[in-house]
Amino acid sequence: MSKSVSRGTAAALCVLTAVASFNVSYALIQRQNEAALPGYEANNAIYGKLGEIRGKVDSLYVGEYDAQDAVDMACVGYMAGVGDRWSGYLSKEEYEENQLSFSGRSSGIGVYTAYDAANQRLRILEVYEGSGAAEAGMRKGDEILGAEDKTLAADGYDAVIDTIRGEEGTDVSVTFRQADTGRTVTASMTRREVDATMVSGRMLDETTGYIRFYNFRQHSEEQFRKVLDSLLAQGAEKLVFDVRNDPGGAVDSLCKILDPLLPKGKIMTLRTKAGAEKVYESDADCLELPMVVLVNADSISAAEFFAAALQEYGKATVVGMQTIGKGYSQRTYPLSDGSALRLSDQAYYTPKGKSLIGTGVTPDVTVELSDEKTARFYFLSDEEDDQLAAARAVLEEMSLSN
Repeated sequence: MSKSVSRGTAAALCVLTAVASFNVSYALIQRQNEAALPGYEANNAIYGKLGEIRGKVDSLYVGEYDAQDAVDMACVGYMAGVGDRWSGYLSKEEYEENQLSFSGRSSGIGVYTAYDAANQRLRILEVYEGSGAAEAGMRKGDEILGAEDKTLAADGYDAVIDTIRGEEGTDVSVTFRQADTGRTVTASMTRREVDATMVSGRMLDETTGYIRFYNFRQHSEEQFRKVLDSLLAQGAEKLVFDVRNDPGGAVDSLCKILDPLLPKGKIMTLRTKAGAEKVYESDADCLELPMVVLVNADSISAAEFFAAALQEYGKATVVGMQTIGKGYSQRTYPLSDGSALRLSDQAYYTPKGKSLIGTGVTPDVTVELSDEKTARFYFLSDEEDDQLAAARAVLEEMSLSN
């Protein structure tokens, strides 16, 4: 006996069939998306959560906010959650500034400064050649007091620095105190792009050359070559390299600087997550002079690697304090909106295949600076600098033993 199906039952069956078909199709699409884009489901969950947060904020938050600022901070938080202190997120503005700085250029009035927060003192360490500051007569040791209507005493460091920064080609009025006369000067300075000082040098005495590395950014090798040639022409027979408080820089520049100081062999090995390797090597040309490298806890990345490579080859004695222990190199990856990620994407190894992660470089001669001297680090006289004095003593001993 046949049974008829009511219209309502037929409609329900059609709906159930459609739902089942949709579920099968959705599951198939999900599998296809996951195959084509690994992490699709995880990304979906993240985007969904962020969308949910934005929906709540937009519908319930009683104040006003900038959505782009919120997105930037969410990105900052994600990279912080990765747990690598060397990786991070750069906004579009930060990325543009980072690109300029990493290229060895500087945009502004053209000074390198040190800020003493305890005493609210902003002092000049270097004045870049051809800069607005140089034209206005600023010198090393001078102290910036304010800019335009902002002062360190009343408005603080950030307000003064933000006022000094500005568009290239524009002028800013800066007030500073001259170190040699104590006179307060207010001068108009033109903001422009100039070459930053990354390497400087001088003779400590008739036979001892001193080279300070502020960083190892792009083109620092060119400055190093000029400084080294100048010191050798002045009669340098032994060298002190100072990488204290040096934050590092570019691998290529570092290896070009190490090449003339090392014998033939490996300089550095870089290894990616996939296991791909890149090896930097030095040629047989090698400077044969007694050398010492000064390091401290703020000798980071390329700075501590510089010391490690010379130490492993027996080319230099390392003097100072244990370094920080960084063993990853970073590259910057631009994103679609002009921002970028700075990401640790390669591990690096010394000539003998050692990672510096968690260990750093142990000095051959350990010498500490007092807290009081550390606070005045950039303005210590040679006689006050205990680590420099120890380096010179080591070189003198080397000379006597030869």
